Amino acid sequence: MSTQQRDHDTAVTWIEGEIDNMIRDLGKPNASSAATSVITLAYLLRVIDDAEQRHYRARIDQIYSSYNESNKQGAAA
Repeated sequence: MSTQQRDHDTAVTWIEGEIDNMIRDLGKPNASSAATSVITLAYLLRVIDDAEQRHYRARIDQIYSSYNESNKQGAAA
């Protein structure tokens, strides 16, 4: 495995871990800050590409969208 591939795999594992932490912390202030920071850092270091950055940011948006929708439905009940 090349150094570049190993760095990519490490970054993806780190991003996935921070997204998991974010999910556990949903509803708390700044729950997505670590995940967002890791994605940005990995992108700036060119360890993930544009498409991966967009994918992870969209994933965070989708998680929040689902969370907010479930809160709205729960409040309406």
